[in-house]
Amino acid sequence: MNFISKMIGAAFMMVSMVASVSAQDVKLSIDPVTIAPGEEAEVVINYEGTKPWANIQFDFTLPEGLSFVKQEVINADEEVELAYGVKGTALYSSHTLLSAFQGGQDNVIRFLIMHTQNKGIKNNGSLFSFKVKADETLAESSEIKVSTIEFSGMENGELIIENPADFTIAVTKGTPTGINGIEANSEKAASFNLAGQKVSANAKGIRIQNGKKIVVK
Repeated sequence: MNFISKMIGAAFMMVSMVASVSAQDVKLSIDPVTIAPGEEAEVVINYEGTKPWANIQFDFTLPEGLSFVKQEVINADEEVELAYGVKGTALYSSHTLLSAFQGGQDNVIRFLIMHTQNKGIKNNGSLFSFKVKADETLAESSEIKVSTIEFSGMENGELIIENPADFTIAVTKGTPTGINGIEANSEKAASFNLAGQKVSANAKGIRIQNGKKIVVK
């Protein structure tokens, strides 16, 4: 029984993709990463599809020189907490995003999207995002491995599953800009809605920025 099955209490899904991959009803795309030592980069998993996928799993393996970075997110109690993944626009507020390192290795992480009532995600948008930070050991050219991808849901009372193939994301070592850490202390810091999803800094309604609630009418 896999990780998803244990947590949901049902037999769940598996899908794979490539930096741009399709598998019947699942189309995934991830931009290549260019990052300099000492800097951070965001990796966004984009999705298109029409099936009611409710539970999704990905494993990401980083190359030497990259590490996962915790970010501020808003939990179900509207409190700020630190997490490795940020929910994307294709998820509803009732979907949960979890993460856990695999095999005792801090360069291999599993992200799991879950819905206890098997509510399907939206037909397009981002599934989630995460950040990585580079150090001087990063090679000029490397890759992030994406594996153990699973998509599952219920359609007309039956379990549906997609199983695409593993793929990689190209990583290129860039030149430092010398402006690390400025964003976190400026008005450009990441903003989130009350569902924990990242939004633009001028989004209307209530948003969270730097741990504070901001109301934009």
